[in-house]
Amino acid sequence: MGNALKYLLFIVLFALLGFTREFIFVNINSHLYNLYYQRQEHTLPYSMLFLLNYDYKTIYFSKYGLTVAYFLGYLMTSYFSVKIICNTKSFSRWIIYIYALLILCSSIIMLYNYLFNHQYNGEEYTLSRWIMGIAQSPLVAFFMIASHTLYNKFNIDKTL
Repeated sequence: MGNALKYLLFIVLFALLGFTREFIFVNINSHLYNLYYQRQEHTLPYSMLFLLNYDYKTIYFSKYGLTVAYFLGYLMTSYFSVKIICNTKSFSRWIIYIYALLILCSSIIMLYNYLFNHQYNGEEYTLSRWIMGIAQSPLVAFFMIASHTLYNKFNIDKTL
């Protein structure tokens, strides 16, 4: 498989993950807004009408499961994109370490917020969301691919 085709494949996969994640979370959040404020300002698309069968709390906590699912989707896509594009086992292994660190930091912050502040929102929640935003984006994979390219260039220049 040519390099251009590899890049295109993973750009398409990341785009699909990003667009579906945005679609789902924007519509869930809009519906939660309607439920919380008892308004009908936002209309759900046909594919999301099943949300009408659930209460606020159920939908709110389902977002955590969806976050984990998208986290795993981005982890796998990042891992395989780095593994296939860079063709280096050590660089793809770093994807696992980085994602483990991101989920660990986010989880510790959320647990701290819940156990000590007794809340699901606040500054700690915002920080935890920001960390998960990094995990649910192609940033980690792009950074590792760029690092691999620079690493190879540095080693080639070093041998000359």
